[in-house]
Amino acid sequence: MKARGIVAGVLACLVLAGCGESTGSASSAKPFTLPVGPSEWDVSSPAWFYDGTLHVGEQSVELGARVDLFVLGATGVYWMRGPRLMFTSAQGETQKVEDVRWGNLAVSADRSVFATVDQSRGPTDTFGTHVLQVAAFDTRTGEQLYRTPDEEPDDDDDLANLYGEIMPLLHGVSDERLFFDGTTIGLDDASVVPASEDADGIEVYEGYAETLFPDGYHVSIRGEGRHRELAESSMFGTGLLSPDRSTIFDTSMWPTPAVVYESSTGRQRTIDAPWEHFTLAGWSDEDTFFGVAERIDYDSVDNVLRARQVVTCELRTLACTPVSRVLATVDPGQGQSPVFLTEGSANQL
Repeated sequence: MKARGIVAGVLACLVLAGCGESTGSASSAKPFTLPVGPSEWDVSSPAWFYDGTLHVGEQSVELGARVDLFVLGATGVYWMRGPRLMFTSAQGETQKVEDVRWGNLAVSADRSVFATVDQSRGPTDTFGTHVLQVAAFDTRTGEQLYRTPDEEPDDDDDLANLYGEIMPLLHGVSDERLFFDGTTIGLDDASVVPASEDADGIEVYEGYAETLFPDGYHVSIRGEGRHRELAESSMFGTGLLSPDRSTIFDTSMWPTPAVVYESSTGRQRTIDAPWEHFTLAGWSDEDTFFGVAERIDYDSVDNVLRARQVVTCELRTLACTPVSRVLATVDPGQGQSPVFLTEGSANQL
């Protein structure tokens, strides 16, 4: 049987501390300042991490072997090493930020706002576990824009056990809104609006559909074969919509075929990538996207992903140009292969 990974499911989250309906205010309990670098870099360039080195267009910085996740800021890169949030400037200077404990990172489409979940401070339960808070920062100044207001947990709360079962998740950030744990938070006034449910019981965040993320608009889709169209509910599938809203990328399965769909007609078009599979990573502008072309061998027993190459592509023609060398993968049991990451993704083989 040929192996196919199908990504589907809905993540349910509990509404925890600081997520009421009233307007809150940023916590003043030992907020930390986010590090920033001395100069800005080209955050619109294709970015990827491979074998200890982060590449951002023509620029590269060494991060070391242990990197679990990264996102780009205006002056450098924020990344996770286990429970520790780290920062490396565009000049390559690295420093520890804080032991936030959880690898939930997000950045706005223009990379001006960075958000993370933080369990290093704030109220604690009777066992000494901190209430998990979400915090957002300006990546140019390091200023804290928002933090979950302090709220004491109930006397019988066991937060370590609770978070171990279902952790509040960070679903994204823009320069106006923060999407966290079933609420939309306004960064300008700390207003909090609980999510609603669509007709299929799927969580809907206010303002989410109108928010452009680094990889495009996050949308619900439906269709099969050579046809896809936008849908009201993510029950049928999920996708990414180009910044000009003309083109749909179906992200509801992996390996992902190197195709897109016209949003107006649903018609399928082929991406002219080196191989027949492609994973979208981000957008340089409305006319240019970049991602990872993937060589898939379904007959391989241990590892269907045989090689990858970072490419940048023109939306109008779907023609792609390689920006990295071909990066081969190594079968399990032959030694640990170099970690490959794109922005916001978890560890990949």
